Amino acid sequence: MRRLWTLSFIVAGTAACTSFADPTTVVDLRVLAVKVEPSEIILDADLTDPAHPIVDPANNPMITVTPLIADPAGYGRPLTYTISACPNDPFAPAAPGGGQGGGAFPSGGARTTVGSALCDDPEKTWLLTPPTPIEAGSGVSMVPTLVQPMIDQLTVAFMTDVFPDQYGNLHGGFDLGMPLTLDIAVDAGTERIRAVKRVLYWAQRIDAAQVPNELPRVDDVKVFYERDPDTFDPIDQPQTITEGTPFDVEAGRDGVWIMPSPGIAEPFETTVIDPETHHAVPFAVPRETLRYRFFATAGSFASAVTSSEPAPGFVPKGPIHIESRYRLPAADQIGAGKDVTIWIVVRDDRGGESWQRRTLRVTPL
Repeated sequence: MRRLWTLSFIVAGTAACTSFADPTTVVDLRVLAVKVEPSEIILDADLTDPAHPIVDPANNPMITVTPLIADPAGYGRPLTYTISACPNDPFAPAAPGGGQGGGAFPSGGARTTVGSALCDDPEKTWLLTPPTPIEAGSGVSMVPTLVQPMIDQLTVAFMTDVFPDQYGNLHGGFDLGMPLTLDIAVDAGTERIRAVKRVLYWAQRIDAAQVPNELPRVDDVKVFYERDPDTFDPIDQPQTITEGTPFDVEAGRDGVWIMPSPGIAEPFETTVIDPETHHAVPFAVPRETLRYRFFATAGSFASAVTSSEPAPGFVPKGPIHIESRYRLPAADQIGAGKDVTIWIVVRDDRGGESWQRRTLRVTPL
């Protein structure tokens, strides 16, 4: 069993139940992504006494947390958010939309997100920030906040994240990597939503080859109109969408293809449970999987998620395509000359995440 982490992400509304006609269409208050830097931390702890680990403070860095909060219907209303932390619940079900399959135990199984549990145990929940005020303004907020879980909190988290395998052997954060849960609560007056993000901690280095995760990045975004039905290659020349400059799209078109530049898929070290000894052993992953998620304030994307790797059991005949088809909004949703904001979020296997934001302008024929 492998424990590889992507962003484990859910949103829970506490004031009202909001349903989205299409998951790629952002119409109300929503946390689209949460970037944490660093997303993976190697503590190199002295575990001579596991209940009282000794950690060099330099190995427990501050974490920059940047939530991507969209509020297109809020019209610039004030928002605040708080960040709390708690141990991972190894028995929680896999988060919906994790994109990596998995089963019900433990925490979704191999190659999956860790779980979907919020920080609802007051005895094991630590408030990391007071309410942070932000102005939505144009309908999106990206305010970075510094947090730092303390060693005693991380110790509790490691000791909580423990589960038995079918042979009675204990596993968890101490041998498979420990995901610390961050609970981001966004308040907008009478409306409140919560999102889960996880930071991966290792008590000790797996081996000399292990290096912390680097965030995946999209450097540029291009658009084209037609794709070859056989090769899926662009027929027309892709054009770059410049950040901050609206890109004109004719209102009468059926849709356009939005193509992010591919991020760097890193090799990395993790651990797996050896099927014979039932102990955790080092395992080298030659290339991580990057997943691209697409969102828009109007219209929708035909593929909500694309991937840098083929689906299990699928053998591609050519290069993997990570673009998604954007379908323009109906006339009653947005008129000609109006702007649409799109986001492309890229996520890797270890909680790394970043995004790009672009603007499309629907123009008359």
